[in-house]
Amino acid sequence: MKPSILIVGPTNRSGYFGPYLDAVRGAGGDPVLDLPGAAASADGDALRTFLDGYRGVLFPGGVDVEPRRYGEEPHPALGPTDPELDEGQFAVARFVLAGNLPALAICRGLQVLGVAAGGALYQDLPSQRRSALRHSIPDPKDFLAHRVFATEGSRLEALSGALDFEVNSRHHQAVRGDAEYPGRVGALAVAARARDGLIEGLELPSHPFLVAVQWHPENLAASAVDAAAHPARSLFRGFVEACRK
Repeated sequence: MKPSILIVGPTNRSGYFGPYLDAVRGAGGDPVLDLPGAAASADGDALRTFLDGYRGVLFPGGVDVEPRRYGEEPHPALGPTDPELDEGQFAVARFVLAGNLPALAICRGLQVLGVAAGGALYQDLPSQRRSALRHSIPDPKDFLAHRVFATEGSRLEALSGALDFEVNSRHHQAVRGDAEYPGRVGALAVAARARDGLIEGLELPSHPFLVAVQWHPENLAASAVDAAAHPARSLFRGFVEACRK
């Protein structure tokens, strides 16, 4: 059985979201690109109807999150935002956090889940959190930019089969950790960090499957760089298997 998996994005951007669709198909899932409208986003019953039939949800990368979502004014270096996309994705994120629908979140998707769980973002890493690591290398999309270190005992470690591995990276925003509880972002547990301490993975241990990563495994799953060995493929396989169950 190929489980039907919602990729939460506008249907007119199928070209942009192609790598996510391909990665889900490659892992045995049946991806559908769609975004709840204003009515479904605002009404719990309508949102449940919209999500009915989907066995899992993937939150993809994309534009910056509107900072008023976490109580801040826009930074001068804030990139483009999309209020309609925010509205739809945050509605689905709250649904996922409160329930048991399997979810995988990537790049912006991690940031959406982090904010929905009660966290906040660095709006512009280069100016707000300086580091010797380069977190934004746009091309080639499968370039292995830096190493990440999974939290021991995390679901991400189990899926990856390793505690550390190289990843690609192209983001100028990132989730901020909880100052009082460094291993958490709201309700979510930190599942991976870069060498400079930046959060690269989040998960909800009590959830059947909720994993979020800051890098782009959709590009690595089919990449010639290290397609057979890189844990990107096992991440998608684990997600689709959770949806199938």
